[in-house]
Amino acid sequence: MQTKVKIFLINARSTFIRNESIALVHIFLKFQWHTADDSRPLSGQHGCSKFVQGQSGRSVLRSGPCPGHRENSVLRESFLRKDTSASRESTGVRLSRVLARGIPTSSGIEGNLRKASSPATEALVSSYLDLVVPMDDPATRKGCRRARMEPYVDACYSQNTTSTATVCDVPSFTSAPSSNMRYCADSVHRTSACATDIKYGNHIDKQRYKSLRKWKRLGKDRASSNAEDAFMLRLLSFNILAQNLLEDHSYLYMNHNKKALNWKIRKPLVIQEILDAEANVICLQEVQEDHLLDITTSFKQLRFDYLYKKRTNDKRDGLLLLYRSDHLVLMEYAKVELYQSGVELLNRDNVGMIAKFALRDSPQTQIVVATTHLLYNPKRNDVRLAQVQLLLAEIERIAFVENTISGPKYLPILLAGDFNLEPFTGVYKFLTEGVFEYYGKGRSLEPTPYCSLSNSLIPPRLCVTDNCQHFNILTQRLRREGTGRVMLQNSEVHNENTPTPCNINVPQQGDVNVDTSRAQIIEIVQGHSARFSSGTLTHPFNLSSVYAHVNHHGEKEATTHQDEWVTVDYIFYSNIQPVERYSLPTVNQCAALSRIPNFVVGSDHLCIGATFQLPKKKFLL
Repeated sequence: MQTKVKIFLINARSTFIRNESIALVHIFLKFQWHTADDSRPLSGQHGCSKFVQGQSGRSVLRSGPCPGHRENSVLRESFLRKDTSASRESTGVRLSRVLARGIPTSSGIEGNLRKASSPATEALVSSYLDLVVPMDDPATRKGCRRARMEPYVDACYSQNTTSTATVCDVPSFTSAPSSNMRYCADSVHRTSACATDIKYGNHIDKQRYKSLRKWKRLGKDRASSNAEDAFMLRLLSFNILAQNLLEDHSYLYMNHNKKALNWKIRKPLVIQEILDAEANVICLQEVQEDHLLDITTSFKQLRFDYLYKKRTNDKRDGLLLLYRSDHLVLMEYAKVELYQSGVELLNRDNVGMIAKFALRDSPQTQIVVATTHLLYNPKRNDVRLAQVQLLLAEIERIAFVENTISGPKYLPILLAGDFNLEPFTGVYKFLTEGVFEYYGKGRSLEPTPYCSLSNSLIPPRLCVTDNCQHFNILTQRLRREGTGRVMLQNSEVHNENTPTPCNINVPQQGDVNVDTSRAQIIEIVQGHSARFSSGTLTHPFNLSSVYAHVNHHGEKEATTHQDEWVTVDYIFYSNIQPVERYSLPTVNQCAALSRIPNFVVGSDHLCIGATFQLPKKKFLL
């Protein structure tokens, strides 16, 4: 009995004209073949139809010659010949040229194409239909051909002489594979040789990754080995990539291995890397709320307690701060919502969390740990600056110890998280230098001739000074009067002397004119004043970064891939000495690794960490 299979390939490009999208559809190849025992000659019909925009604005079908007619004929004949090493190779080259003419905008013909009983056809269908990308310009098409089409074609035709071709198992568009991890299969089962290759490849990747992540001593001074004199606090910060965000933005992970993106695969990798660090304070970002129990269960047996703050509104992930309860006692904490209604620069759903700890064996020795995940938008450094202003005001409130002749005294501070900004940019400079003039700069906090920022970053009604302090609290400290209420909305504060958390956003009349955006300088007591809307921010902490962001050869380090490998995760410290840090790979070393997440690294960020020596305070007898 003779078998007939019809193949239809549709080549489409999306051309964007103003606000309308017009699909130009070219039917460039139509043929049928018979089984090898059919002696009748091959026959085909060649023709091309286009949907173009008519005078009325509607799409009109017009006929014409097919593009690449000669290539299509050669492809058809090569494709139907009995496979040999040479023919498969030439077919792959020709196939890549034909497919590179465009990307289909719809997989509606997938059902017809799947009827082909050839493994090679299956590879063709999978590769072709699943690579759906916008093709706005020739550069995009060229990049797509090079980065997406040709690797699949080359990989899907093995260079062996057997009659059965080894074909790549290309998944669907929503979960495309990594170009670095090859999953091979015949039409039903994955070959054992391929599974061995993958296992071996994962082992090599793991060895390479581990060789890049070492705890390295900082400075020449040796850390105190006497537990009675100092406590060694090791902090780890890690954006673990919420699964719902991964799935909502699956287009960012099209070149990753789809199996490595599964939470059941990623979770043990993430948790194991955290446990391997042996930290006693862990700051995690993008922790999905319905995964909270799943994650914290792994740490309970190690005597970790935790604080959690979900992002505001409909967001499903948040911050998780874990700490060893046998080492540290939670004294006070604040869960800070950086969303403030009616404030233009504070209308995002980011949050922060701050905790004050005391050593269990030395209660008078205390430290403040804060974590946050700032806005992602690369162009909105002004929003991140306003978010940092609020967060530092809350840190200042919790870390304050006393006023002295030389100025206010604060506890040691650790500030870690995903700041979504690169080293030495505006917000980074503000954190590490303690001062930043934003007036006249653009949203990127760089000089600009247009759309510059005014002198007022956030409204004075929030009562947060330009020195990142709560005005009401500052007044209470210096004047010994007032309630010291915080004017931020929905900031959850808990103190050891307060049995239950409370929202402290009750308005309070004071010296601040909340109805103006003009600069204000308010004298609280002689020699102490507060500034509002001055165009310049300052803060009272002497913060430094644990990482230098380049290695000893001057090569840039990286923590994540955002179009390119960059650093966006940080650990800042004040009034405490770091003694070691968890080394980061350079940009070139990152480029040699499989794209993350993979079967070694469970997130799209690399974790960062540091060990600090916290001297224990002793009472004098």
